[in-house]
Amino acid sequence: MMMHLTNNEDLFMQKILEILKNQINALEQEINLTDQQPFQEHYFDEHLFNTSKIESNKQFYLDKIKQTYQALCDAALSQKLEQIEFLSEKLIDQITALTREIATGHLRKQPTDYLIQETLAEKHSRHLDYLRRLQDMKYEFEFSSESIDHIKVATLDNRIYRCEQAIKKIELEMENDSLD
Repeated sequence: MMMHLTNNEDLFMQKILEILKNQINALEQEINLTDQQPFQEHYFDEHLFNTSKIESNKQFYLDKIKQTYQALCDAALSQKLEQIEFLSEKLIDQITALTREIATGHLRKQPTDYLIQETLAEKHSRHLDYLRRLQDMKYEFEFSSESIDHIKVATLDNRIYRCEQAIKKIELEMENDSLD
């Protein structure tokens, strides 16, 4: 059964779409004014913006927001209420994520004016903790779901391998220091 919007609901929907459009325009202006800092890792849920690769350009995410907005407008015209609800939530989540990234992005790119002095033993301990956490993540991932995502398992295996190599390097440094 297809439900149709009443005139009041239709006017309300148009007002909401106008407010969202204004938010998108303000977000676009903010992106144009901010310093583009390339991302080194995923900053957003891959499903939120329908991408599995790391996009370093905020304009990419803005374009995805505009696509969702256009799909929402199309759903509103055809009065598909379930689609309107889904796309509205997705659009708000996308806008919130990108707004938060713009607001907090400067925190990640601040250079540190100080160096943390760490002994080799502390560094070794920290890397062992990383390794333990990676192995725990792999264990939980392999045994928590019915279908195993082999790409994610391979990624964890790669991280575990790199961590083990770093630990071996630190242990070699520790050994060399003890011989001096």
